[in-house]
This record gives sequence, structure tokens and C-alpha cells, in this order.
Amino acid sequence: MDDRQGRIFIIDDADQDLRVHAATLKAHGYDVVTASNGEEALLLVEADVPDLFLIASRMQDMDGFTLCERLKEDARLINVPVIFVTAKATSEDIDLGYAAGGVDYISKPCHLSEFLARVRTHINLYHLLLEVARLQDIAIDANPLTHLPGNNTIVVTIQDAIDKKLDMTMLYADLDNFKAYNDYYGFSDGDDLLLFTAETLQTAIRTVCTGDTFLGHIGGDDFVMLVPHEHAENLAAEIVKQFDIGAPAFYSDEDADRGYIQAEDRQGLVARFPLAALSMGGVRLQSHDFTRYLEVANVCAETKHMAKSVPGSNLFMDRRGEEDEAVEPFVEPLVETIPPE
Repeated sequence: MDDRQGRIFIIDDADQDLRVHAATLKAHGYDVVTASNGEEALLLVEADVPDLFLIASRMQDMDGFTLCERLKEDARLINVPVIFVTAKATSEDIDLGYAAGGVDYISKPCHLSEFLARVRTHINLYHLLLEVARLQDIAIDANPLTHLPGNNTIVVTIQDAIDKKLDMTMLYADLDNFKAYNDYYGFSDGDDLLLFTAETLQTAIRTVCTGDTFLGHIGGDDFVMLVPHEHAENLAAEIVKQFDIGAPAFYSDEDADRGYIQAEDRQGLVARFPLAALSMGGVRLQSHDFTRYLEVANVCAETKHMAKSVPGSNLFMDRRGEEDEAVEPFVEPLVETIPPE
């Protein structure tokens, strides 16, 4: 939710009431859109969904009750509150208003404090309803092991950042040698290592980043982070530091001391696998003309692949499209770069 008070559509064919209500709400920080009849209002909502409708109950061409019923036929508007404004709230009008899908009535004349309180209350309730629905979606989508948001939430979150042109960096993290660890120590220990990885990422984000951040679990040993670009490389440094300190504790003393385990590879041959490391690929959203999540994911998959070709935990950042071509890695081999084209 952004910082605005809320967006309100006022529909009224009485010019004076329309002007007064719009001026009052604008003066108290609301975004206001006005329409003088129902047909105009129906056209406006095709491109924009408000946080509240303020509708005159009695209008000439289409009364407020009919308009409300038409609005509620749109799935996007079902939960958007409708307050009717009337010069005289008869019992018949009240019944018609609630039957049409309205949530409240304001009778003219109305004291300013009451008018604003009713508007504020219903917008707050609507925002709360949206937040509850968002959290329910996240809970349904969450990874069953780490309880982090899953694929659907990851796609929606990153697409939203693309659409809003936010200066964020997506980091794609993947454990190296995890399959060998899982096969050697068993799935229970493998789950513990995944939980440690998730906790390491969460702690590092809280330690390093300010502003909006996001951490999701694609599945298996793959994680996605979306953080303000200015924090991305410092965050990667903190993640590598904390992961490399903690990961050896998930091995036997003997394996940790020698730095590898012996297990079968994908061809069934016995091979040496180094201790688990965390490879990260990253891309700044504003460095490319991204329009879809899949485009970002493809670049991150490329950079992650390059990171995995370097031994140990590290970050490989895509630099193509950045204006400052002189940006250098701040730690070697922690951060490598795909140079600008």
C-alpha cells in the first residue's frame, strides 16, 4: 500500500455537491476522481479501481442504486466500499442501498468530522481486507519447509517492481553441492541446511537493507531476493560471510576439516564434493528494459550459472546496460561481473 490516504470516486449529478465533496476530500489528502453520471463512472472504472465510491443515491439518468449494482458486477470492484449520499435517507432508500451492495449512508447536511470519519473508516477497512487477502495468498503459496513465499508470490512481487520501475536488484541464490550433501547425510539433514540458508538470507537482509525487501523460496535449494539496488552487493557480502561461517557445522568434524565429502556423482562414480557454498546471480531491474518477470529470471539464471562456475560462495552481477561502466567488484572473488555490452 502506498502513502496516499486513498483514491475516491465521487459520482453526483448535482454540480455544487460534487465540487464541495471533491474539494473537501482533496484538502484532507485523498485522490479524487469525479463523474456527473453513472455512464461516465462506468467508463472511468474500466481503467482505474478506487478505494471507495461516494455515490449520490438519486440521480436523473441512472440512480445510485442501479449504478452500484452495475459496479458490483465487476469482480475487481466487489469489495470496494460504496457510501451513498442522500438528502433524505428514508427506510426505503436504506434498504435499496444495502441490497445494491452499499456499506453506509451519509445524509446531507453532514458535519465535516462525521463525513471524514465515515470515509476514513471504510477505506481503512477495505485496506485491511486487501491485506488479509494478500497474507492468505502468501500463506497458501508458501514453501512448506521454510514458510517463505513461493513461486506465485515471487512472480507477482517482481512483476510489480518491474511495472513500477523500482530501482531494485534481484538476486537468485542456489546451493552448490546440495544434492551430494542430501544423498550423503540424508533428507532430514538436508532440510536443516535449507532452513539454515533461509535464516541466513533473512538475517542478512534485516542487517544490511533498509526500505522494501523480499525473500522467496522457489523450491529445493533455490531462493530469490529483491532488494534496493544500493544494498545488493553489501548484502551479498554479508550473506557469503554468514553462510560460510555456519555451513561447516552441518558436516561431521572429519568432513568439515578436510573440506569435502566423498559421494557418488550423477554417473554413479565416487567423487569428492566440496562443502556446500552459496552461488548468487544478480541483475538490476533498471539496467534493462524489462517488461516481464521471465526476462529478469532468464538473466538471473545466466548470472547464477556463471557464479556456480567459480568455486565457493560468491555473487555474479550482470552489468550490461548500466551507465557507469567503471564499476568494479568490491571483493574478489565474491563479486564477479558480466561487463556492459
